[in-house]
Amino acid sequence: MVATIQSMATTVPTTDPTELRAGDTWQWRREDLSDYPASAWTLTWYFRNATHFFDVVADSDGDNFSVSVAKATTATRVAGTYDVVSVVSNATERHEIGRAIVVITPDFSAAATVDGRSFARAMLDHVEAALLNRATKDQLDVIEATMAGRGMKRTPATLITLRSQLKAEISREESAAGIRAGKPSRSRVMIRFNNV
Repeated sequence: MVATIQSMATTVPTTDPTELRAGDTWQWRREDLSDYPASAWTLTWYFRNATHFFDVVADSDGDNFSVSVAKATTATRVAGTYDVVSVVSNATERHEIGRAIVVITPDFSAAATVDGRSFARAMLDHVEAALLNRATKDQLDVIEATMAGRGMKRTPATLITLRSQLKAEISREESAAGIRAGKPSRSRVMIRFNNV
């Protein structure tokens, strides 16, 4: 008996991504922005974290928006967690239409070893090493750059503040990863029942 392999057509998502892999071709569409047709507006996603940034500009496809970023471009993107703001603009106006946290995972084909930690997880390790006076010079340099990017100076108090911020970011990452894996959200919904 001969096994046959069927190729699967790629379905292009019609929502903004929450996770992307460096080195893959990135594709998605937005077909839900009728108030901002692509014939009259530009749609841009601004990816930012404490140490890296880049933009993704959509192409127009009639009145819809289409994104396709080549693997040669995405291969240069640094893995980590990014705050992303999506904005529509034209010659006279600009409007924010969305905010998200997007995780860029590393390109496993590009290196023999890969640090699979998110930016927040790696930074938390650096900060905790600094709080224990065990940080290397490289770790301290990364901490200094990150804190400067957040308008902070390295002191024990600000390291503790940064540690709390990173733990909250990691919690959001883990919650988002759980939802992508089909697990229920860990967010609590409080309901109060009043006696009638």
